[in-house]
Amino acid sequence: MSAESTFFHYQPVSGDKKKDEPKLITVVSLRSEAEKKQGKNYWLATKMDDNFFALQELNEKNVPSGPVNKITAADFGSKYILELNYFQQVVRPSMEDLDHVLERGETHRERGELYSAEMDYVDALAVDEENVRATFGLGLTYLEKGDVEMAKEVFTKVQELKSAFEPKHKHMFNDFGISMRKNGMYNEALLYYNRGIELDNDDENLFFNIARTHFEAGNWEKCVRYLTMCLEKNRGVEEARKFCNYLVNKTTSDDSMLREMGASGAGSRLRSDILNLLRQMQIAAGVDLDDAIEKTHEIRDRMIALEEEDIHMKEIEKDIYDLGDV
Repeated sequence: MSAESTFFHYQPVSGDKKKDEPKLITVVSLRSEAEKKQGKNYWLATKMDDNFFALQELNEKNVPSGPVNKITAADFGSKYILELNYFQQVVRPSMEDLDHVLERGETHRERGELYSAEMDYVDALAVDEENVRATFGLGLTYLEKGDVEMAKEVFTKVQELKSAFEPKHKHMFNDFGISMRKNGMYNEALLYYNRGIELDNDDENLFFNIARTHFEAGNWEKCVRYLTMCLEKNRGVEEARKFCNYLVNKTTSDDSMLREMGASGAGSRLRSDILNLLRQMQIAAGVDLDDAIEKTHEIRDRMIALEEEDIHMKEIEKDIYDLGDV
């Protein structure tokens, strides 16, 4: 079944408005190691609130890398000491250099300078091999180059990065999903959209994108289901309302779509489920209940008529076959 992907021009907002960032404190080391001349470990310390701090260990390149650990303010005060000079003289310049490389890579990618973008992301990963921003950027670059196999390798790596699964990265999963869908990688796209939902299940844009992916993959039932959830979360998404109207009109006029939705092989229960979803979707989009019921009944009657036509045609074909040669 072909999907009319050109119907869409809407790209949901992929990122949130910037929230107040946690206040950066400094670099710390363990008190028990404070007097050691060698082998000292350092962490970047961020104040989350009055009760908790976040610690991320510095790698050999003097940038924070890997998972972030949450500790109480009491433990922070009793177990760690500040390393103010080390932060100002070593860590801060290293972090700024890395950020500059990432920004340069993102600028190259936005301009379509994909080879340069790839080189910058690779350079960034050489400094911090677990950098989430660089990993996502490299994967998106490979997709835009059409190098699906390399993109899959990067996406596999994302699954192994614990630090990727934080709410602040949900828009990256959404961006991944969009790029994968455009490349026809529907299963992979759905995997990343669902990862985004795990991080924030109130983001209607993720549900819209899942519905759109199922639409292009030809899964009508799931398309309607997720579009309904999108509209239930925010009826004000105008493109979701347009998508709803489009689907209702398509189910009214597209016999091939109705045959798939109401196929006897799918069973009456599935057909009933889809009809219920179509009604719920219209109501979620703001359609009057009576009008939604009337339209759903119209769709149901056409489904039944098509099923009866198909049964009749099969009986005719069987009769012709049974006649044999004369």
